[in-house]
Amino acid sequence: MPESVSSNRKEIAAYVINLVAAAVNSAKAPEKPENISWQDIIKFAKEQSVLNLVSYACETLTTKPTGDTLKFLREFRKQKIVIEAEQEIIAGDVFDMLEAKGIKHMPLKGYIVKNYYPSPDMRTMSDIDVLLEPNKIEEAVKLCVDDGFKFSSDGDLHCNIEKGKAHFEFHRALVNTSYKNLTAYYGDGFVHAKKADGYNCRYEMSDEDVYVFLLAHLAKHYRYGGTGIRTVLDLYVFRKALPSLDMTYILNETAKIGLDKFQKTAEQVADEWFGGTFNGEFNSVSAYIISGGVYGTKDLYVVNNMINSNDNMAVGKIKSIFSMIFPSYALMSEWFPILKKVKILLPLFWVIRWVKSLAGKNSNLKNTLRISSEIINTDDSIIAAQRDAGLGEL
Repeated sequence: MPESVSSNRKEIAAYVINLVAAAVNSAKAPEKPENISWQDIIKFAKEQSVLNLVSYACETLTTKPTGDTLKFLREFRKQKIVIEAEQEIIAGDVFDMLEAKGIKHMPLKGYIVKNYYPSPDMRTMSDIDVLLEPNKIEEAVKLCVDDGFKFSSDGDLHCNIEKGKAHFEFHRALVNTSYKNLTAYYGDGFVHAKKADGYNCRYEMSDEDVYVFLLAHLAKHYRYGGTGIRTVLDLYVFRKALPSLDMTYILNETAKIGLDKFQKTAEQVADEWFGGTFNGEFNSVSAYIISGGVYGTKDLYVVNNMINSNDNMAVGKIKSIFSMIFPSYALMSEWFPILKKVKILLPLFWVIRWVKSLAGKNSNLKNTLRISSEIINTDDSIIAAQRDAGLGEL
């Protein structure tokens, strides 16, 4: 269990999870434990982007929050209802413009999933994600700017525009090309899509493929930087709302991208958290999720070296350090091309690399020693959480 997860945080997380479960299952929420405060509950729920659900659940409590706290929660819920309505209207206008101009597009993630919650405003969105063909992004942005949108920013994966409370991400692809397995599976993003009924240019995935993408999105965040309660909740809500999902097809597809074990792990967490009254027991995976799961470069280095290894933590860390001091032949041959012809010289070039490091102004040796120390101190539970989740490279 991540060292950063205190017992108090686990208690707060467990109660918030039970409040969220009550909201999405239209059930009565359990009463608040005396040893945690509404201030801490609200702070955690905000962090996890589930405060609106907490607000809904509070209305079913016998002992409701008092005074300003209850007022704040009710005002928060009203604001989110208004924002969702505004986002929906503006999104409809954008999709109509894209359709009229013959620009192929497909709404993604939250915009789709929100409609499976008891009320769409329960699933708040910071961005509306839309997939477009890369060569149509510029035209789509100009179209929207001419209609009153403000250009926000541009990046490798998506271009951002905004209008009022509606923030759009026009995606060039479903995933960044650095995720090789996912990129190979999703291609240009429209591979698993078909035209939506009644449209010429709007596309959609089948329910099963939407679910696979939700799993892939969750896996990506879990594996490479941390995720939260809501991504797990999306799986639960979607699966609960669509009991006829072809789970055999889904499992076959997740197996193609190495997510079949993770699928079972994620669904188990989702069912434990939201299927009934959660008992507050966290395993390595669920604890990692509520921890925020954000870790640095040196932690990721260790994870990448140990995740598919059967070594215990101490041995794995030593091997990680060893691989820095004695880089692999493949890596060394990129630095010293002569090794491609004379592999037997590998030990000599290890020495040459060390000498060059010592002679350099910015000593790589000092950096290696620093990173080695950090590796030794890496939280073992990060590696355990990744191993237990069944995730490798994506």
